[in-house]
Amino acid sequence: MPLSKPYSRFLPLEGSINFRDFGGYSTTDGRQVKWRQLFRCGALSMLTEADTKAFASLNIGVICDLRREDESAGNPTPSVPPFHVRRHIPITPGSNDMLRASIQDPRQSAADRVRYMTDITRELARNHHDEYRTLFELLLSTNTGFLLHCSAGKDRTGFGSALILAALGVDDEVIMADYLLTNEAVCLRRFMDTRMRDYYGADFDEASLAAVGGVRPEYLQAAFEEIHTNHGSLTGYLQSIGVDEAARQALRAKLLV
Repeated sequence: MPLSKPYSRFLPLEGSINFRDFGGYSTTDGRQVKWRQLFRCGALSMLTEADTKAFASLNIGVICDLRREDESAGNPTPSVPPFHVRRHIPITPGSNDMLRASIQDPRQSAADRVRYMTDITRELARNHHDEYRTLFELLLSTNTGFLLHCSAGKDRTGFGSALILAALGVDDEVIMADYLLTNEAVCLRRFMDTRMRDYYGADFDEASLAAVGGVRPEYLQAAFEEIHTNHGSLTGYLQSIGVDEAARQALRAKLLV
């Protein structure tokens, strides 16, 4: 993943979760995704005053909040500038209920939780075309920075970020490497550990915490497999959600150098 400028991938916002820039990657045709245009993260409800100033400096024109209604209500994003550009696109994976049951069942193993997380990501590719179509419409509509996020910034956000990079012509291996960077977000690991214990009342072993609180290659690979089964390719999937050749060219003109 060659980087032409010394930008940091993770942004040091104290109250953020897994906040990072997913620009800077080379495309298969030799161009590069612009830095400081595409951002991804978890919830924004814990940002400090200093964080808010740093966030404002990013000049983000659209915030796509992919959290469920109850998630966004429980940890609301500020409504004042620079957060007034939030657009809510709630995604509720059906497998989420099964994951909750698994988390709260002490008889379940880390392997069970890996399977559920894999199912959740597969379902994102199978059942949420309308939501990701809206995300791309918003991406095409802004000429400034673009942020997508959910609660942890890893599953719904991870799949969405992968689709954006694919539309821009980034190689699958690079897309996977960006997806796996979530596992380097120390703040996310602390957040997920606390959330598992406080929200679910679960006392996790390390392997289970890693399975639920991080990402694995098989999670995103499951989504890719679902896409190839139903649409033949990532390009076919993008076509099905309205990101045709003209839309992809418009995105590349705007976001590549």
